[in-house]
Amino acid sequence: MNNMNDKQQTYRELLVFTLGELIGLGLLYGAFALLGKLDSKALLGGAVGALTAVLNYFLMAVGVYAAAARAEAGDPARGRKIIGLSMAGRFLLMIAILVVGAKSGSCNVIAMLIPLLLFRVLIFVGEFFRRKDG
Repeated sequence: MNNMNDKQQTYRELLVFTLGELIGLGLLYGAFALLGKLDSKALLGGAVGALTAVLNYFLMAVGVYAAAARAEAGDPARGRKIIGLSMAGRFLLMIAILVVGAKSGSCNVIAMLIPLLLFRVLIFVGEFFRRKDG
């Protein structure tokens, strides 16, 4: 595994993912504006949701690298544990962020959830193009 090339590829994918989230966030804000529902709660909720999705993607990449390093070092069982802990930790972090945002009353819950749902779409699109290239 070429660590430098892999990290550059991950940063490139993170940048593309972030741009996708920003485009989705712009579309979300446009839809809220068309519906007459664009207010500070929608703006903050969308921003929190998009930042949470980008943070989730970044932490996922860090977890995968840590697991791959363990597997290459001859400890694949430890790598699987790292992936499992990473998934659980990311899930709990997202739940905590969403609960705090929703309970505070300062975020629109729908605006927070849509960027997180967009996460799956962006991952799928990224995989589609990655397979085409490689």
